Amino acid sequence: MTSTTMNLRSPGDAADSLSVVCFGASAGGFEAYCTILSLLPADTGMAYVIVHHQPADGKSLLVEILPRMTKMPVVLVADGTNVSANHVYVVPAGLQVTMDGDSFRLTPLVKPPGWPKNISVFLQSLAENQQKRAIAVILSGFDSDGSAALKSIKAAGGLVFAQAFRTARQPDMPQSAVRTGCVDRLLSPTEIAAQLARIGEERRGSTAGPRAG
Repeated sequence: MTSTTMNLRSPGDAADSLSVVCFGASAGGFEAYCTILSLLPADTGMAYVIVHHQPADGKSLLVEILPRMTKMPVVLVADGTNVSANHVYVVPAGLQVTMDGDSFRLTPLVKPPGWPKNISVFLQSLAENQQKRAIAVILSGFDSDGSAALKSIKAAGGLVFAQAFRTARQPDMPQSAVRTGCVDRLLSPTEIAAQLARIGEERRGSTAGPRAG
């Protein structure tokens, strides 16, 4: 793994319509979201889903604060809504999100013993439904949520990035992700934004077709 920006297109991307990026984090994730979104172009052609550990009875302030960081619409995930390009989706507190084709499904969040697993659950469904269009980004946070699904993301042909340890307020989640052997790049938030912008540009180019002469 290096922080070098590279061409990470998967074979067959020309047939892809929409890539979905999951940002998974808990403690320290807010700072990473703000940095990444402030640097991302608003027209990458990809959709971004934020799955954040938060109290079930809490109110997420992300939909109020993140619009200051990006020109993309920032909206709460709603059950049955189709995912759209150039949008940022925030999962409501107390709910588990999964993908059903290109639609979101919400169910009550059932907290298992120990640390939350809602990031892993979403990533598993993302791998199953979006396959090589799935991109997992594991950011700052406690414990290992997200790691259990990374093999599925890679097996489906998707991409996995993790936040560089030195830049994470709490590096547990990125470190756990790296231990799976499935992380393609270990990057700072600034580098993550640059890599996603590059992927968006490449994938838009691959679906544009030949220009008229």
